[in-house]
Amino acid sequence: MEKQRGAERLIFFTDAVVAIAITLLILPLVEIVATDANKAHQVPVGVFIHDNLSQLFAFALSFAIIARFWIANHELLLNTVRATPVLMWLDIAWVFTIVVLPLPTEITAVYHPSQLTVAIYIGTGAVGMLLLTAIAYYLHYHPELQAKGSPIAGVQVWGIASTCVGFLIAFALSWFFPGINYYSLLILLLALPLDLIVKPRIRRREAARAKK
Repeated sequence: MEKQRGAERLIFFTDAVVAIAITLLILPLVEIVATDANKAHQVPVGVFIHDNLSQLFAFALSFAIIARFWIANHELLLNTVRATPVLMWLDIAWVFTIVVLPLPTEITAVYHPSQLTVAIYIGTGAVGMLLLTAIAYYLHYHPELQAKGSPIAGVQVWGIASTCVGFLIAFALSWFFPGINYYSLLILLLALPLDLIVKPRIRRREAARAKK
């Protein structure tokens, strides 16, 4: 029988690591400000912003991605009361992708877009979403790990899985059509209209199944 543990420490660990990773994103910009301040002629704020647009964009994009990933992870673990070794290792692997993300973020900011730099950045996000999807499916099919009456719904699994597919498509587009580079991530916006179509159907199907 698979050994089970309380999920509180897993949740605390996940939240703490994500908080540290998302904070690390801003450090390169802070370092640039400190360097500019020590120059003989102080760099105006407007010049700093103009010269570091790529850094600022990479920071904002990665902040949004990590925040979105954490919200999804938080919703999955919110009502989880027991953690199996499988769940723990899936979550730790997912946390690893969050810890790694500041590195591709810095690569994105420093290097000009190329097939490799874009693949590293989007690929890191895609792996993170694959692991998050695995967590969602695992919890969906193990409702005993959730608080009574709070199972992982099919719409939650769909929301995460559809975003995962979006990342994989974005990765493929950026790899086979390098000129698109980071704009391939705009494919993720298609998840919004798809959710409006698919999620109500999933809810109706689950409601009908619950009545049986």
